Amino acid sequence: MTVIKAKYIILDDGKYIENGAVVIEGTKIRKVGAFNEIKSSAENTEILDLKNTALLPGLINTHTHLDLTRLKNRIAPTNDFTHWVFQLVGARARWKADDYAASIKEGITLCIESGTTTIADIASSGHSFSLLEESPLRKVVYKEIIGLNPDYAQKIIAKASGDLSDIRATDFYNIGLSPHAPYSVSKELYKAASRLAREKNLLVCTHIAETQDEIEFLAKGTGNLPVLLHKLRAIPDGWQPPELKPLQYLSEAGVLDEKLLLIHCNYLTDEEIALIRSSGASVAFCPKSHRFFGHKNHPLLKLLGEGINVGLGTDSLASNDTLDILQEMKFLYTHYLLSSETIFSIATKNGAKALGMETHVGQIKEGFEADMCGIRLAENATGNVYSQILDASSKNIFTMIAGSVCYYANE
Repeated sequence: MTVIKAKYIILDDGKYIENGAVVIEGTKIRKVGAFNEIKSSAENTEILDLKNTALLPGLINTHTHLDLTRLKNRIAPTNDFTHWVFQLVGARARWKADDYAASIKEGITLCIESGTTTIADIASSGHSFSLLEESPLRKVVYKEIIGLNPDYAQKIIAKASGDLSDIRATDFYNIGLSPHAPYSVSKELYKAASRLAREKNLLVCTHIAETQDEIEFLAKGTGNLPVLLHKLRAIPDGWQPPELKPLQYLSEAGVLDEKLLLIHCNYLTDEEIALIRSSGASVAFCPKSHRFFGHKNHPLLKLLGEGINVGLGTDSLASNDTLDILQEMKFLYTHYLLSSETIFSIATKNGAKALGMETHVGQIKEGFEADMCGIRLAENATGNVYSQILDASSKNIFTMIAGSVCYYANE
């Protein structure tokens, strides 16, 4: 057994224990309480004192593209999504397998060092599966599938099924499908992906309602996206717009359900929010990526007000300057009218629910997996514990996943 001691232990629903401790046995949390109560029963047990630190549930990143990590500061911020895509394609034009592998490995390290214990990563190549399987992170790796031509839907899904057939899910490693977005995936491919997910019990995520370009493309078939798709030779001859909103497109394809993770959701009507609520789907919001593209007025407060489960993501370092969920939390704290308790839920137990892990991660709770992070507080910090954690100077110094210390900056 191991005892982790900290100035604060952050629990659920705005509760915390001052001068608290957590008893770890194997991979799980055995006991949580005041250190004075625990130490009497912890004789001859290793005690790790994190001192002026708040111990939190491990942070959960519900949307990453780790294979883009090495593009940090190489893509200029822009409110033109298609221009961003062209920058991205150009920046990776000469990348080889080693470049993708190095990018993913660097991303894994950055996540762990910043207190993230669980990620949901989009795999656009096979490298993500093997490298993430070897990492200590708890993860869902979603295989990305693309195809706007309905004639190729069955061929694409058959290949995806074959690619995933040899991967075995574990407590640490789950797999899923990611039909990319409505402007790159036909209804037929969405339907085929949904069928495969049901057959193999896979999670599904999709980028949705990300840009005004997407909305115009689906409604009218005009704007910047058809130009991009023609240049990429990704739009079939004779394609006609479905004349639908993005969430209506998914609804008509029959893929809206409680296992679906909807990425971004930057532009939603009240009708679309109602569709999400009734489906039970979750949303992954990426605040700093949202700012990178110059988007305004994300419907976050409406989504939360309707009882929709929202988790936190970073997107990639091609559209963000960090993979640090704590930094995303601080951004929410300063830019959105949210309580600190709500922000903590979004970054922990909401993310766990979005990834189907709410029964064993996302909280410091007896019987849960020992996934935790330690946030070092400023020595002279004032205010309540939550404001101290969300202060600009706080930083992660400790990451534990399934009872194993994966990072400890003992300064």
